[in-house]
Amino acid sequence: MLIPERSPQHVAASPKRTASRRTIAGGVLITLAAGSFAATALPAAADEAAPLPDAYLTSDSAWQYSDNGTDPSGDGSLSWTTADADGWAEAAGPFGSKRGEADLGGGFVADTLLQYTLEGSTDTVPTYHFRTDVEITEEDLQQINALQGSITYDDAIRVYVNGTLVAGFADDRVDGAENQNLTYAGNSAGSPVTSTVRIPADALVAGENEIAVALYQDRETSSDIFFDWTSLTPVSKNADQNAQITDLVMGVGATEAERNLAWYSDIDVPQTAQVAKAVDVVDGVFPDTATTFETTAGGDTTSGEYFRDATLSGLEEDTAYAYRVGSDEAGWSDTETFRTQQFDGDFDFLFFGDPQVGASGNLANDEAGWIETMNIATQTYPDAEMLFSAGDQVNTASSESEYTSFLAPSQMAEIPLVATNGNHDVGSKAYEQHFNLPNEDLEAGAASSPSASGGDYWFIYKDVLFINLNSNSRDYDSHNAFMEKVVAEQGDKAKWKVVAFHHSIYSAASHATDGDIIERRNTMPATISELGIDMVLMGHDHHYTRSFLINGGELADPDEQAAAGEVVADEGDVLYVTANSASGSKYYNLNTGTDLWWSSVRNQEKVRNYSAIEVTDESLTVRTLRSEANGATSPVNSVVDEVVLSKADVAQDLDVSVDARTRAVAGKQYVSVSVTNNEDAPVEVVVDTAYGSKSFAEVQPGDTASVSINSREGSIPAGEVTVTATGQAGDEQATTSKTAAYAAAG
Repeated sequence: MLIPERSPQHVAASPKRTASRRTIAGGVLITLAAGSFAATALPAAADEAAPLPDAYLTSDSAWQYSDNGTDPSGDGSLSWTTADADGWAEAAGPFGSKRGEADLGGGFVADTLLQYTLEGSTDTVPTYHFRTDVEITEEDLQQINALQGSITYDDAIRVYVNGTLVAGFADDRVDGAENQNLTYAGNSAGSPVTSTVRIPADALVAGENEIAVALYQDRETSSDIFFDWTSLTPVSKNADQNAQITDLVMGVGATEAERNLAWYSDIDVPQTAQVAKAVDVVDGVFPDTATTFETTAGGDTTSGEYFRDATLSGLEEDTAYAYRVGSDEAGWSDTETFRTQQFDGDFDFLFFGDPQVGASGNLANDEAGWIETMNIATQTYPDAEMLFSAGDQVNTASSESEYTSFLAPSQMAEIPLVATNGNHDVGSKAYEQHFNLPNEDLEAGAASSPSASGGDYWFIYKDVLFINLNSNSRDYDSHNAFMEKVVAEQGDKAKWKVVAFHHSIYSAASHATDGDIIERRNTMPATISELGIDMVLMGHDHHYTRSFLINGGELADPDEQAAAGEVVADEGDVLYVTANSASGSKYYNLNTGTDLWWSSVRNQEKVRNYSAIEVTDESLTVRTLRSEANGATSPVNSVVDEVVLSKADVAQDLDVSVDARTRAVAGKQYVSVSVTNNEDAPVEVVVDTAYGSKSFAEVQPGDTASVSINSREGSIPAGEVTVTATGQAGDEQATTSKTAAYAAAG
């Protein structure tokens, strides 16, 4: 049984001693077992409740544990969560092992080494079991709204209180197991992650409360295991119940007039988003004219907090706004600001490759590099209208500490973010809970398991249709159907079409020859070209590559010069861009000795990069710059590569229908021609035959012009007529020529 730590005026008892606590007149008496000592706390006023403990559990608390790979219940039941833990070892955490060693790397070190493999086998122990008791008096229980704890673990975990499951993380595989006491679970998350456990008061009893933990390895060959219950603190009913709001991020909306918000809070209370013009918000006070937006989604997070989504809509162009999230009852977030710009015309956006904070093993360094790149990019391009990530926001999909680092730049709450789902993001629901995505289709590019994130989405920003694919899914039929539907319904609304997905299919580093990449490269380009996509943005390979123009998986023009500063795309030609690391957390060497026929430019200097992409009616310009100097000759913001993509002039066809035939009149053969105008504007028509011509100055929409031209012959050979139509096609004057054949006659 554990005695909770109390404020200084109370006696602290060893967590390993047996003790009881009862209220006496004006104070508290703590009685311990023989060989111990007893003390009376300082008197408290008769009408005052004793202060709640500072903590009920810490990293130094003792646990009984079983690490021998046996079922502690013997029958697959959960009786072990309430039964006495006879014969179990006892120690304080952190507990863990990495292939039999206590140091897991990354700052995670076990004070108590766990058995790593099953006796007589090379397979890992599937499940570890832990038990401890926490004493809560009736007086304390009356004051408690909940207990809130923090647990660091690897790979998956379940928490039981008095025999009832109160929390589970990365544990979706447990329910389907034949024996949940001896099973593998988790999602190969990598380093240990930290989650928050909230135990409601109704799960607790006055007296001893039994806390049991099942800790799961991910698989037979998993390299490490870790468990550290770092804190368990009371949440008082009388305490200020303001929500702690974190992880606020502004996402791109479905249109320029929308912004999507997502945030976390530590308590589950109703919350909204509130927005007003910045000029009307004085000293953080929002005016009565502020607009309130209800949440569009929300619920428990995989880390034990609560997430909320909201969409700010009806925004005016070229306007500065202030916003906050929360409520009057539970408190508001800090006030954030953002600015809309013109809803049409030219614009810039910033493209970042794999931040993957945490990948280096030094999260603080990765965060610093990510913040510096973001600051340099936005200071250089202060009017950039979007932040576009190629995916792998974090190194470990379920790591909230890494998400905290990824969201650390202040720009995340000010400039709309486009988050692509990377292979390091997919293994947890955290991606879906952190990012509020527009027009998301969870059936297209669907997640592969209930604990993963997935889905394709799209949005239009000014004159660009953006389609973002979850390339973790290799259900190409699903992706193709999604793209085809979106292009059919939205393609005519945009001058440019850009697709983004994480796994680069035209990179030049180590992943370029991976089997899954080859499969994607052999499968995806055909549809991308058929749909008229102009550019594809990718990551994954932690270096920079710009492709030649590619059409249907082949070089569009074998004569295109490498590193050309300008490229002109014919129909179906696509430019593919792979971004290097924006945080500096990880780089891959260039792939040598391989035919990388698609790469026009490839670069790996192992310094951080970002790309500024400028959009005009006539071109897309991709300028890739260093956000970290590479020696004196390549300072910050020196250019790695720059290319201007434009489209070849395409003659506009007018939609006219032509029919030609012959007919006999008084022994002579006539060539009869009918021309129907299917356009929305009048057209001028000229009909040319071997026997003469006829002009029509103005054929109205939907009308048909007809003419019969006398051959003056009794018989004529087969031939054809030529019809030339001139009129307005969109914003341009266009001329279209068509021919129609007729049979011999007479």
